[in-house]
Amino acid sequence: MPDLEKDQILLSRFSLLEMIGEGGMGQVWLVWDLELEIRIALKILDPLLTSDPNRINLLKNECRNTRLLVHPNIVRVFDFHRSDALAFISMEYINGKDLRFHRSALDHCNTAKIIELIRPVINALGYAHEQGLVHRDVKAGNILLDEHNTPRLTDFGIAGVFKSGHDALKITSGGSLFCMSPQQLEGRPPHPSDDIYALGILLYELFTGYPPFYPDITREKILGETPVSVNRRLTQLGIDVHIPEPMENLIDRMLAKTPADRPAGMAAIENQFDEMLRSPVAQGGGPGRSAPGFAEPISAPVRPEIITPLKVTPKAADDRMSLTVRSNLIKSVILLVAFVTLVAGGLWLWQYLPGKAPDRKETATSIEETHQPETEMPVAESKAATETAPDPAKIAAEKMEAEKNLAEYMGLITILEEKGVSQWGEQAYIEMTRLVKEADQLLLDNEYAAAAAKYAAATAAAQTLSDRMGTVLEQLLAEGQMAIDEGSGELARQKFSTALMIDPQNQPARRSLQRAQKLDAVRQLLESGNQHENEGKIAFAHADYEEALRLDPESQEARQALARVKGQIRDAEFQQLMSEGLTALHQEDYPLARAKLLKAQSFRPQSREVKDALAQVDQSIRIARIEAYRQKATAAEQAENWQQALDAYLQVLEVDADVQFAVRGKKRAQDHIRIDKRIDFFLQQPATLESDRQLDNAIALIGEIEKIEPKGPQLKERYARLARIVAAAQIPVKIIIESDTFTDIAVYRVGKMGRFESRELSLRPGTYTIVGTRDGYQDVRKKIVIKPGQRPLQVTIRCEVKI
Repeated sequence: MPDLEKDQILLSRFSLLEMIGEGGMGQVWLVWDLELEIRIALKILDPLLTSDPNRINLLKNECRNTRLLVHPNIVRVFDFHRSDALAFISMEYINGKDLRFHRSALDHCNTAKIIELIRPVINALGYAHEQGLVHRDVKAGNILLDEHNTPRLTDFGIAGVFKSGHDALKITSGGSLFCMSPQQLEGRPPHPSDDIYALGILLYELFTGYPPFYPDITREKILGETPVSVNRRLTQLGIDVHIPEPMENLIDRMLAKTPADRPAGMAAIENQFDEMLRSPVAQGGGPGRSAPGFAEPISAPVRPEIITPLKVTPKAADDRMSLTVRSNLIKSVILLVAFVTLVAGGLWLWQYLPGKAPDRKETATSIEETHQPETEMPVAESKAATETAPDPAKIAAEKMEAEKNLAEYMGLITILEEKGVSQWGEQAYIEMTRLVKEADQLLLDNEYAAAAAKYAAATAAAQTLSDRMGTVLEQLLAEGQMAIDEGSGELARQKFSTALMIDPQNQPARRSLQRAQKLDAVRQLLESGNQHENEGKIAFAHADYEEALRLDPESQEARQALARVKGQIRDAEFQQLMSEGLTALHQEDYPLARAKLLKAQSFRPQSREVKDALAQVDQSIRIARIEAYRQKATAAEQAENWQQALDAYLQVLEVDADVQFAVRGKKRAQDHIRIDKRIDFFLQQPATLESDRQLDNAIALIGEIEKIEPKGPQLKERYARLARIVAAAQIPVKIIIESDTFTDIAVYRVGKMGRFESRELSLRPGTYTIVGTRDGYQDVRKKIVIKPGQRPLQVTIRCEVKI
C-alpha cells in the first residue's frame, strides 16, 4: 500500500482521518469530504493492483452494483474515483465493527436473538435478489453492526447479475472458500441459491462458533461431503444446549448440495423464521436441553358459539308447496273409489236380477256343499266346482282394491313426473316402473289380487321416491357445484336443471344454472388468460380474467387470477416507477425523481424502499441546493461582491445550519463588508485623517487588509488608495511663524512656543489654530489649514493693538 497518512488529501477533496480496515486488496479509510463536509469511507485499492484490469473491474463492479441498491440494511456506495496512482470508491461510513467482532458476545444457542440479528440481512439479500443481484460473499466479515446494532450488508465486489434479460457476470474468482456454494466453486452463473447456501454457513457458524468442516475446509469437502448437523456439532464441542429442531432442519436444507433442495428464496426463510418464533419452546426438541429464545406460542382465539338457524329442507318446502295439490288428489281418489264401488256393486246386483239370478235353493245347496269337509268330496270334484262357480263378490273386491291402488299410484306418479323423477329416480324409478307394468298386465289378465299387490308395491316405491326429493335436491345442488368447480359445464347444467324440476323456485339452483350455462366460456377465458400470463402478456391476461369474472361474478378462480395479475401489474408499475425515479435521481433530475417515487409510494404506502429513496432524493436536493448556493457564493467572492456572497451563505445556512463552509464563508463575507465600509469612509472623507485617532484607525485598517490573502483586484486598488492618503496624511509640511519677541505664541494641538522673532515648525496636514498673547494688548488668533504636499507656509503673529 502507499504511504497514506492522516490529514493527507486525495483528489483535492478527501482528507484522510483514520484507517479503519485493511485487507488483501487494499485499505478502508475514514475521510472528511471537503466539498460536502461530511464523513464518508473510502475503499482504496492497493496501487500494486491498479495495473490489473480484473481488480479494477471488481472495484467498479461493486460501485456499479451497490449504488443501485437503496435499502436500510445495505451500505450505500456513492462513486468510483481514479487518479494517476490510486483507484477507490466512496461509500457511506458505518460507525461500528463487523459481525466477527460480536460473535464472542453472542449466545450461540439463543435462537430468537440470532433470528432477530440475521433477519434484516435476509431481507436485504431478498431485496438485492429482486434487483437481479447475487452477493456471493455473505459472511460475518461483510456484515457491519452500526451504533444501534443494526446489521448493514456490505462488499458487493463479486456480486453477479442473474436477472433475465441480462448477461450473467461470469466471476469465478474472489470470495471466501468456506462460504462458497458448490455451484459457485464449479463456476456456474450466479443464482440466489448461492446466497442461501452462504447464509446457512453463517447461521451454522453463529450457532456452533465455527463454519462446517472447520479447520480443514477444502474444495473437495464442500463439493462431496455433507456437514454434520448443528446439534451433533454442538455435542462434539461439549455443549449440552441444542437448538430447536426446525432451525436445525432449515440449516440442513440451506446447506443442501443441490439448489433445488434449498429453500425457494429469502422470503421462504423469513416465513420459516416467523413460524419458529410463533412456535412453543417445546418444539425445539433435540437431545440435551432445548435452546432458549423462542417466543411464547400465540394462543388460539376463543371461537364464539355459533347458533345455526333452523333449515327448511327442500322436501319440507315441497310438502308445503304441494299441499293443495295433494288435497285435491285425495278428493279425486275418494271419488274414483266411490265410482268403482258403485260399478262393482251394480255388476253384482245384475247377476241377481230376474231371469239372471240363480235359484236360491240351488245357491244355498251349493254353499252348503262348499263348506262340507274336504274328505267328503273328491279333489277333482272340488276343483271343478271352484272353476265353474267363481265368487263374484271376491272378484269385485279384488278388482276394486287393484283400481284403488292404481288411483293412489297415479296420484303420486303425477307429482313425481312433474318433479322429473325419471331424471333422478335411478334404480328405484326403474323398479317402480317395472312393478307398474307388471301390475297393468295383471289387471288386463283379470288377476286383480296380484295387480293390487303390484300397484301397492309401486305406490310404496313412489312414496319412497317422494320422501327422498329433499335429499336428492341437496345432492343435485352439491353435485352441480362440484361440476362447476371441476369445469364440467354440461354436467352442471344437467344437475341444476334437474334440481329446478324438483323445486322450480329454488334460487341457488337458478343462479347456479346461469353460472353453468356460461361455464364453458368462462373456462376458455381462464385458460386463455393463464396462457397469456405464462407468456408474460399481462395486459391480455388481465382482460381475459376480467371478462371471465364479469360472466361469472362467483368464480373464485377468476377473482383470484384477476387479483394476481392486478398485483403483477401493480408490482411491474411499482418497479418501473422505482427504476425511473432512481434513474432520474442519478441523473440529478430531482423533481422528476420525486414525482416518480411519490407515484410508486401510492402503490406501496409502507414501502421502506420508497421511503429510503425519497429520503435520498431529499438529501440530494438539499446537497444540490447547498452546492448551487456555494457556487453562487464563490462567484460572488471572485467578483468581490461580498453582500451577494453573504446572502448565498445565509441561504446555505437556512438549509443546514451546520454546514461549515457556509459558517466560515459568512464570517469572511461579513469581515470584507466591514472592511469595505471603513475603506469607503476614509476614501470619501480623507480630512478625518487629521485626527490622530482616525489616522491610527486608518493605519490599523491597512494592517488588517495586508493580512488578507488573496486580495481581489478591487481590494488591491482600494487598499493602494487608502495607503496613499494615509501616507500623505503623515508627511509633515514646513510652517514658518514670524513674531516680534514680545508676543507669546501657542499652537493648538502642538503646544506653547514662547516668544521669538521667527520659528520653523514641521506639522502634518490638518487644521491648526495659532494664538498670540501680550500683556496690555489684544490677543491674536489665526487658523491655518495644511494640505498634504503643500509648500512651506509663512505666518506672522504679533499683538500690536493695545487694550
